[in-house]
This record gives sequence, structure tokens and C-alpha cells, in this order.
Amino acid sequence: MHELFLTANIHNEDLSRAVKILQGYCGMKPDIALCRRLMWEGPKIRNNLKGIDPAFIERQVLLKRAYWNSLHQQLVKQSYVVTLIYEVDKSDFGQHGQSPTKNTSVAGCDQLPGTLRWNEIPDPAGNKPVNTRAFIQIENEKSLCSLMQSMGYRFARQVIQESYRFVNGNVIFELSRQMQLQENVEENKSPPNANTPLPPLESLGTFDSEGKWILTATVRVFNGNDPEQVQPAVGELTTTKSEFEGCFDFHMVDRHILDTRVKI
Repeated sequence: MHELFLTANIHNEDLSRAVKILQGYCGMKPDIALCRRLMWEGPKIRNNLKGIDPAFIERQVLLKRAYWNSLHQQLVKQSYVVTLIYEVDKSDFGQHGQSPTKNTSVAGCDQLPGTLRWNEIPDPAGNKPVNTRAFIQIENEKSLCSLMQSMGYRFARQVIQESYRFVNGNVIFELSRQMQLQENVEENKSPPNANTPLPPLESLGTFDSEGKWILTATVRVFNGNDPEQVQPAVGELTTTKSEFEGCFDFHMVDRHILDTRVKI
């Protein structure tokens, strides 16, 4: 799969206005989500990367097996940062009467269904006025943390992401920001246990000092190398950019900012 996208920055004080505009444009209320994003970093080697155990792939249902095979092919060629995503609820934050425990086990996360997300570095722009990148997203899977460890990946860090999602035709709008959890993960530490209480949501700091939100407009296609699929998607995004001119400044992002390859 490939996704074509454009990005705009939204100031925190303009969030309510942006949500109302998108709600009117898309004719829907937003899907609001909170998620815990765990970043896993691959081994800092060029050769003999493990990839995914073939026996694991064979155990998957036929519908998902092709995705796991595609992911394996990518991970044996290059080491990446891969993200695991787990939904959380506001009630999970700031639980009174409980003290945070040390992050000593993957068991908590492995018991929960999560989503694995791999992104390739976006393609060079060429003649396209939008960013394009390959991605693989495998949803509703358990034992993902153990899978990452079996490939020699290490847990690097985690963030909390808050997002508003809208859809209009083939265009997916996501208005999101990421917040920092105040912890330092040492080289050999395990990922957090999902049962560990999270701090109060309002105590989390944003990565941007101004608290900006990121708005992405995305169209997904099966094959990003097929002009018959890509050209209509580009047309939809350029039309979207034009329709929001003067409201949202949709633009391309430097591809290297979104580079997920592990530096060796």
C-alpha cells in the first residue's frame, strides 16, 4: 500500500475552529482517539537481519499473511523504526490511589490487541506536488512486543497521540498532536507494562513549544507506482489544497524528516 499526503500546521488556539471547519466540510463529527505509540528501533547492522520468523507468518490467517510477508521482505533488507499503536481511554490517565510501577515486562502490552505500523521514507518528490510513501499497517494483533524482540528490535520510546479523524470521499483528514511521557528509557529496558497507570493527561508536555497540531490530508492507493491509481489521488489532494487555500496551508514535508531508517 501507498499513501499520498499533504500537511498543514494548526496552532493550538485554532484547534476548535479547525475542527468545526473540517466537520462542516466532511459532513461528519470527528472520530476522536487517544493512543499509546511505542517506537521500536531495529538492529544497527546492515547484513543478516532476522526479519519475521517464517513459522509466525505461516500461523497467520490467509488474509493477513501477504501483509506479514511484505513486512518481512522489508525488514530483512533494512533496519527501521517500527511503531506499535494501542488505544487508550481518558480514564486510563491519572488514576488516583495507584503508584506507577517499573517498566519490567512486555506482558501487559502483549495481552492487548494493537496495530503495527511500518513506514518507508517518502519518495523523492519528482513531478508530484504531494508526498508519497509505502506503508504496511496490520491491525488487531496481540504479542506484538514479543515479536519485535524476537527480531532483535529494542524499545526506544513512547508517546501519547491525540487525534481527530474525518473522511471526505477518498481523502482522510487527521488532526493530531503527540505528547511526551516524562520518562527516560535506558538501552536495555523493556517496554512499559500496559497496566502501569499513566500520569494525568494534562500533565503531559507537547514536543512543540507552541503546542501545534498537525493536519494531514491523505489518500491511500494499492500501488503507488501505478499512474492510473496515483494521478486521481494527486488530483484529489491538489483540489483539497485549493479548496482550503487561505484557511489551511497544505504543503509537502521534507522527506528526510519522515525517514524511519535506522542510522548505522
